[in-house]
Amino acid sequence: MSVRTVLAVVLALALCSVSVPAIDHARRDRATYRADAELATVSRSMTDLADETAVRFGDLPPTGGGPRGARRVVSLSLPPESVTVGRIEFVAIGGVPGRQSSKDDFGDVLAYRVAGGSTRVRHVPFDVRVATRSETDGGWTVRPDGEPLVVHAPARRDIALLLVEYRGRRTVLVVPAAQL
Repeated sequence: MSVRTVLAVVLALALCSVSVPAIDHARRDRATYRADAELATVSRSMTDLADETAVRFGDLPPTGGGPRGARRVVSLSLPPESVTVGRIEFVAIGGVPGRQSSKDDFGDVLAYRVAGGSTRVRHVPFDVRVATRSETDGGWTVRPDGEPLVVHAPARRDIALLLVEYRGRRTVLVVPAAQL
């Protein structure tokens, strides 16, 4: 083997060892950007919704039709792990998975975590609860505070945000859009 070939191989290995951490960092940054952008869209929709008039929770119709009050439908689209995007472990609305309480002095939280990183939160200044419709009677069930709606990548999920008066507080209910 010639000296030039050995030098070329050594140089290639050195370049790879320097560039792999930079590529991984760029993949994590892109995943962080995508997850943060999705939560920013949800946060903006909640903030827009907060300016509307809330309907009493008891006035929500058990089945389709009737007055529903103010609402927004948002699509969460989380990309799969790829060569250019790192793995998004989860995006959560209304709390952090595994934590008892999601509230603090700033309100409720939206959260996400990218593989290799810590959980990041975004505060929203109002109560956020996850609600589902019962398959048997069509009535609504509201999850306890701190039980978030969690989406794992890769996924596309349409969610509806409903502004209601729940237990004397203006609350944003997060509902799978297919249940409306």
